This record gives sequence, C-alpha cells and structure tokens, in this order.
Amino acid sequence: MASGRRGAGLQYVWISGGMFLLLGILFYRAAPYPLNAGQWLSAMFSPDVTDYRQIIVHFTFLPRLVMALLCGAGLAVAGCLMQYVLRNPLASPTTLGVAAGAELGLAASLLFVPASLGIGHYWFAFLGGVAATLLVFLLTAKRGFAPLQMVLAGMVVSLFFGSLNMMLLLIHEQQLTSVFIWGAGALNQNDWQGVTALLPLLLFPAGILVLLLRPLSVLQLGEEVASSVGVKVAHLRVVSLGLGIFITAGIVSQVGIIGFVGLVAPALAKLLGARHLWSRLLLSSGVGALLLLIADLVIQPLSGVGGELLPTGAVTALIGAPFLLWLLHRQAFVSSLKAEEEPIRHYHPRSFRMLLTVLSVMTIGVLLLATVAGNSQAGWQWTVSETLFDLRLPRVLVALLAGMGLALAGTVIQRVTGNAMASPEVMGISAGAALALVLGAMAGWTVQRIEQMALGTAGALVVMGLIWFSGRRHRFAPTQMLLTGIGISAALDAMIRIAMSSGQENLKALLTWLSGSTYLVAGQDVILMLAGVVVIGGALLLLQRWLDVISLGEVIAGSIGLSCQRVRQALMLLAAMLTALATIVVGPLSFVGLLAPHMARSLGQYSARQQLVVACLLGGNIMMLADWVGRNVWFPWQFPAGLLASVIGGGYFLYLLRK
Repeated sequence: MASGRRGAGLQYVWISGGMFLLLGILFYRAAPYPLNAGQWLSAMFSPDVTDYRQIIVHFTFLPRLVMALLCGAGLAVAGCLMQYVLRNPLASPTTLGVAAGAELGLAASLLFVPASLGIGHYWFAFLGGVAATLLVFLLTAKRGFAPLQMVLAGMVVSLFFGSLNMMLLLIHEQQLTSVFIWGAGALNQNDWQGVTALLPLLLFPAGILVLLLRPLSVLQLGEEVASSVGVKVAHLRVVSLGLGIFITAGIVSQVGIIGFVGLVAPALAKLLGARHLWSRLLLSSGVGALLLLIADLVIQPLSGVGGELLPTGAVTALIGAPFLLWLLHRQAFVSSLKAEEEPIRHYHPRSFRMLLTVLSVMTIGVLLLATVAGNSQAGWQWTVSETLFDLRLPRVLVALLAGMGLALAGTVIQRVTGNAMASPEVMGISAGAALALVLGAMAGWTVQRIEQMALGTAGALVVMGLIWFSGRRHRFAPTQMLLTGIGISAALDAMIRIAMSSGQENLKALLTWLSGSTYLVAGQDVILMLAGVVVIGGALLLLQRWLDVISLGEVIAGSIGLSCQRVRQALMLLAAMLTALATIVVGPLSFVGLLAPHMARSLGQYSARQQLVVACLLGGNIMMLADWVGRNVWFPWQFPAGLLASVIGGGYFLYLLRK
C-alpha cells in the first residue's frame, strides 16, 4: 500500500515537473520580447513608459495570460458543477448549449437593448444561457434527463442557436463586427479592463459556491439522505446550475465561446484522483486554467504568421471534441433513464402517383417563382428577360439539384444506419468534405472541379469510416452515433476555422461558399450537379431492393443471401459522393438531408423507391425556396440558402428530439 502511494506521489511529481518545463518553454516562445528578470518585474507592476517593450508586455501580453487563467478556471468550475449536480459526466457549458445561448443573448442585447439603460451585457448573456438550458431540459424530460440525450439536445441547441446568431450577424454586419471576432473565442487584450470586469463576475458566484459546499457535499450521499438531513435538493440544484450558467455567461460576455474546457478539465481532475466535491472543484479550476493557458501560449507565436488572428476557442474545440469522442468510446451510457414502451408504428400509405404529380407541379411552380419573381429597389417585380435568366437560373438550378442530392444521401444514410435522425450534415460528413476542400485549397491542389470532387469524396468517406468504427463498439446505437458525428463536426469545424484564420487569399474566397451561398455558382456547376444527381440517383433507384432489404436488419438481410458489409460500403460510397458533390457547390451548411427523408415518410412513402423519389423532390423544393427567400425577403441583404435551410432544419431536429 505504502509503495503504491509512493509510486503515485512520484508520478505526480513527474507530471508537475513536466508541466512546469512545458510552460517555461511555451512562455519563452510566446513572450513578445526577451526581457531580463528586472525588466519583467517592472513590466508587471510599474512599466517604464520610455520602454515600448514593457508597455506592450504590461498592456497586452500579461492581461491575456491572466484572462486565459481566469477563463479556464471559471469554465472548469462551471463544468464541474454541472456534472456534479446533473450526475452527468458529459455535461459542460459547451455540450449543454449554455455558451451558444449566452452568445445569442449577448448579440441580441447589443442590437435591441439601448446602451443608455446601463444594463450589463452579461445579464443578457445569462438569460440566453438560461434559455438554452431550459430548452435542453424540455427536450429531454421525456427520457428522464438521460446523460446522452441531454448532451445530444445541448449540441443540437448549440447548432441551432449558432445558425440564428449567424443570421443576426449577416443582417447587422456593421453593428456586430466585433461580435464576429469575439464569438470565435479570442483572448486578445489591449489593457486590464477585461480582467477587472471579469473578476467580480467570477468572485461573486465563487463566494456563493463556498457557502453551498456543505449541502452540495451531502448530495453526494444520494437525494434521500440529503433530504433526510434537511437539504432542499431541487432548490440546491437550481441554484447550483444558475451559478454555473452565470459563470459561463460572464466569461462568454468577455471573450466569446471557449469550447470544451468545461468538459475536459473536470474529467481530468477525476482521473487524477479527486473524489470529493471541494477537491474536484479546486483541481478542475487548476487544470482548466493550465489547459487554456497552454493552448493560448501555443497559438500566440502562430497568430500573425498569416497576418490574421488565430482564435483560442477554435484550438480548445480542436482538443475538446476528440476528448468528447474518447469519453463516449470509453464509457457505456444508458440511452434513457425512463422506462419507455416500444412505440407502435402506424403506417398510413398514400398514393405515390398522386403525390408525385403534386410534387412535380410544385417543383415547376417554385422553379418559375424563383426565376422570374424578385425584390429590387423598385419593389417586387415579375420579370422575364434573358439577362435575369442568365443571372438567376444557374443559382435556382444548383439549389434544386443540391437539395435533391442531399435528400438522396440522407435517405440512404438513414436506411443503412437504421437511424432516423442521421443525415450527412448532422453526422459531420459534409464537414469532412468541406475540410478536405479547405486543406486542398491551402495546399493549392483544388484547381478543377474534378479534383475538388475527389478531395470532397475522400473527406466524406474518412468521416464515415470514423463514425462506423466508433459505432461498432455500441452496436450502432443511434444516440451514440449521432453524438460521435456531432463531436467530429465540432472538431472539423474548429480545424476549418483555424485554417481560415491563416489569412491565405485563396481561402478568403471560400468564405461565401462556407456560409452555404449559391452566389458564386456558374453554368458548369449546373452541369456537374445534374450529371451527378442523375447518374448516382439513377444508380440508387436501381439498387432500391438493397435499401429495402438492409433496412429490415442484418439478420434478415443475411438470411436471404445479402452481403450486408459490401452492400453498406457500396451504398455509403454513393452517399458520400452525393454529399461531396452538393458540398463543393453550395457549402457544408443545411439540414436538407435530415428533413426531406422524414417528410417523405410522413407523407406515407415507406418503400425505398418511393422515399427516394419523394425526398428528392422535397429536398429540391426546400433548397429552392430557401435560396429565393434568402435573396429577396431581406433585400438588399442576401441570406445564404444553406444557412436558412440550417435554421429551418435545426428547428425540425429539435422537434424530433422532443417527439
């Protein structure tokens, strides 16, 4: 026993020594100027006004480091508190949507609340965080607030609020320019005002938390024991969650979203042996502060290499998202904490021919509307001219074909995985294609469309492989696969943001494309999309029997001689090609691949052939309408079709979770 303790103590000494060494090296690399010890002391407490190096160190470098320590510690405490109160090891400000809600609340307050009222913006960030948390609780109440369901709901709320926030940014670009930079999680400081503003926002809840430590510690013994000694468990949980949200809101209002520190730090503290609440809180705060400090010191020398700012929040997301995947892979979670009856499926088949006729007429009508009707400075106009046709028709046709392609891909993925909430966008497949294209652009590879197609397909297939590999351990459980996909999406999104922040000119041209806009499409894109959708869509119709049989389950499919593995590989390859094709033309945003297959089933189309055809037409109509609304309703501003489709689809996804 004694030798074991000595071994553990020696291990901690080695870890501490390694950390100090690492910090020393990173600090030396990140320091803006080589100062001696006396100059450093002077720069800290009383900078020499004649020495510009001390001025810069005092007003930019040191406040940034202190801000990193404060934010890291605060987010870690908030995450630890949420995990402890909810008994959910995956809970954190990022995974519960609190940070995204705070960001949306802050952006809304900057736009709609007059500054003359003198109300601190962090209060609106707090309200946004509370709204996001309440929404997550509402969505998961049916399943007894099960850990996986809460995190899934929180991540989807984050995606939905993020889309709303992006819409606000596009409408009010001038007023919210600073929010755009801040939202990426930038720790840059120009003086000590940020630190002095944040400090009371952390000390106030920390003081209350110290007072609550004793009743919270009793909670560790169980709700019944806590209630028997007079602890009001429900009130205590609400107050504790409120403190966690307040801390998160205060940090978000100062530096934006710093992702995943609140998830990683408490988990590491637990792995390091902290068992009691006070020790977990203390160790989590220390680990969180160190994590964010190290992340910031790593990226500081890299910032400015390409002439642009490298957001710290994106780097922490890059570390945290794989950590979330590791936690999911390491631990088995129950999908629901409530006994649920197996739902009885009621089928209401409807006439396919009738529906096909109605949808075909609707498609032609929407196509004509999107081509000839438009808003302008003279108001709404119905115009038929060759010039307008040249300008509008490629955009409309590309939106139609991209929607069709994503709908076909979504139908295939839902049938092959047996997961009704799977889609190319939710599971990160679009993001994989987008990342491959961004990396290709950085390397100067993506010159022609055919090369983009190859890169995008490769990226989509890699993500599909990762999801498949991870899902095997949990027998492809739907919730687990969705969370894996969302975690991969978060990591890929962080990588895209880091790549974009390099400032390369060829990457700046991708910004419009990344927002899901059809603004830059040309005639050749229409031909490419048309060829892809016709060829791959035709192949899928020929393979409809595979889709019908494989959706019955592996046992039944195997018993009639179908090689499930090869069939799945072939179908997923086709879905990856369609996703890559749509992504390279209209960007990675949109939920059409989720929305259209569901709508087709709700319209009574259950066989693969009928679902493919109906979903295809529905997806095309959704994207055409999204493109038309985005171009005209808020004229002269233009919303990217992919972003509008994301807002609509995100709302629908939340509805599915509630259902």
